[in-house]
Amino acid sequence: MKNKPVLNTVFDAAFRFIDLALNDNEYLQPQKLHRLLYLAQAYYGANYHGNMLMPAIFVAEEFGPVEPNLYAVMEESRPDVRLKSVDPKTIHFLESIWAQFGHHTVEHLSVTVRNHPPFTKAYKEGIGTIIPFDELVEFYASVRKTATTPEAKEVVRPRVMRSHKGKPVATTDWLPRKIK
Repeated sequence: MKNKPVLNTVFDAAFRFIDLALNDNEYLQPQKLHRLLYLAQAYYGANYHGNMLMPAIFVAEEFGPVEPNLYAVMEESRPDVRLKSVDPKTIHFLESIWAQFGHHTVEHLSVTVRNHPPFTKAYKEGIGTIIPFDELVEFYASVRKTATTPEAKEVVRPRVMRSHKGKPVATTDWLPRKIK
């Protein structure tokens, strides 16, 4: 972990995904929630030079990656957790993940991530093996677009802002290239 994660807990992202699903009149299945969180963590690291979105680990389970702490706490129902405010750029990132992957079924998301090397490597070592964050970042930063997996730069939607003349303009964050 290079820097402090942007979010304070995994709940900050999980509850926002649950709320986005409710806004779309959808029940967010627990397994789908875990896949979305996994993809959010991976694509955030891939887009933002290896920085973490949230302090979360993912383990390889039979059906796909799972965040074990969230799983244990939310097994029965949504816990009463106080969420801290989240900056607009991070909310925009989570909404981009939802827009990119939220319409897929849990089966589609599970099959997709189970075929990616970070998961398959951990799964071969045994159920419950931690999927290293560095391997997530490395894979998702280098992936080329396929039918099921977009490139990292395609995941974050441009924000629409207004020019000085009032016209809508699509903007993205400027990130200087990383010098090795």
